[in-house]
Amino acid sequence: MKKLILLGCSLLLCVSTTEAQFLKKLKEKVEKKVEHAVTENISNKAANEANKSLNKMWETDLKNSPIPMGANRVDVSEVPQSYDFNWEYQLNMETKDGNVDMTYLLKEDAPYFGMRVPQAEGMFMVLDMDRKLTVMYLSSDDTNFITASKINLDNTEEETNPYENSELKKIGTKNILGYECQGYETETKENKFTFYLTREAPISFANMYSDEKSNIPKGWNADWLEDGDALMMEMQMLDKNNPDHNTTMRCTSLEKKSFSINKENYAALGASK
Repeated sequence: MKKLILLGCSLLLCVSTTEAQFLKKLKEKVEKKVEHAVTENISNKAANEANKSLNKMWETDLKNSPIPMGANRVDVSEVPQSYDFNWEYQLNMETKDGNVDMTYLLKEDAPYFGMRVPQAEGMFMVLDMDRKLTVMYLSSDDTNFITASKINLDNTEEETNPYENSELKKIGTKNILGYECQGYETETKENKFTFYLTREAPISFANMYSDEKSNIPKGWNADWLEDGDALMMEMQMLDKNNPDHNTTMRCTSLEKKSFSINKENYAALGASK
């Protein structure tokens, strides 16, 4: 189940109250650490710029993200020395309030992905499913900070499954960015989802949720859910109660592109560099 709907909705960034509260708590904790950093003689400008980056992040649709952000801050020693990526997946999300562009960075067979949002300048986030960490890298001028939080998937995924009694219907195909995509539809009491996936892409999010192999609703008979090798290229969410919440997301680019981020270039938030 996580391979499609949770991941798909994470990409779509539709509203999730529980994770929104987690992110808000995380933001408040980081802001307190920024204030503490000032008392430890880290420059006011650096702290203000870091705080500004956090505010920009909060003002974007990330505040509504059902990506499990984590609320329990951990020591950065738990973060690996570096994260490496070799694919760039660009996403455009259309909402009533406007468009949001996002960039996801992936690596074959890696249980993590990175994310950039132009509206949150200077912020790079990594979701590491193997270590169950959300890692944030914050940059401003020549000052860089890193902070990490533990995520608890057990508390954020299985409480209520709105898709358990739904059915998955195969619809037509569509060519997106040169990839043949199969369309599917499913509905809940609140929403109708239409999405297109391809098995032709050289990369997918499959390793993000490799531990979950059989959590699939009874009405969902689709081999690719078990195989986990499909990449979502387009998704539309229609809110049956409030059209203002309708959202469409599309993959606008998929390119082979290398990128690495190294922990040694960042100071732990709240510690002297």
